[in-house]
Amino acid sequence: MIPERFDVTPWNIDPALRYGMVIDQLRDVWRDDLRIAEIGSGAAGITEFLDHPVTGVDSAFERTDDKANRWLEQVEGTATALPFDDDSYDVVLSLEMMEHLPSEAVRADALREMLRVVRPGGRVVVTFPAGETAARLDGWLNTAYRKRHGKDHPWAVEHLENGLPDPDAIARLAASVGARSVRLRRHAWAPAWKLQQLLFSVEWGYPWTRAAGIHTTPTARLLFRALRPLNRGDCYRAVLLIEK
Repeated sequence: MIPERFDVTPWNIDPALRYGMVIDQLRDVWRDDLRIAEIGSGAAGITEFLDHPVTGVDSAFERTDDKANRWLEQVEGTATALPFDDDSYDVVLSLEMMEHLPSEAVRADALREMLRVVRPGGRVVVTFPAGETAARLDGWLNTAYRKRHGKDHPWAVEHLENGLPDPDAIARLAASVGARSVRLRRHAWAPAWKLQQLLFSVEWGYPWTRAAGIHTTPTARLLFRALRPLNRGDCYRAVLLIEK
């Protein structure tokens, strides 16, 4: 049984939905001694929601020091030069990192490294905001956030400036660097994603929404349960399940 733990609040509902989806992709391979690495983890990564040892790779753990916990072993490194031996892990995760890499060549290097350190028969799970749908939604989010807060959204504007990966292109890259199979799934139905961002990122209607009991932890938890299964149709995020 996966030791998942979702203490959802208005401040972590977005990562909770992302990691909830990733944990679902591990159910068929789960065992208690599963060796997991997360690339670009920050100080907690999946261990904010999973009580299981994970090796996290990042170059700036200090940015999320407030989330650090005993389950994540912090290892300084970069996605294109992972400090691990070949075939070291059963599962390698990379959430919302591909869109921050500057070119297809660098993305291919990162995928090659992830496949190098996962064992034969292991799984790599890669997620990222995908293509035109994500670009449209990030544009809406940045405009709404600027109107509410007087400044650009901290990550939506970077997505728009860099351009967002095409899921089919990333799948082809994975196949070109040694993947045995690549399956594409979708996550975060566009209307559901907009509602969650409107309430908890833009903070629309705040403080009136809080006074009405909407912008609160109980509501965030109800929304998490309602939105978690809504992953069909026009979606914000692509999920690649890559088998070695």
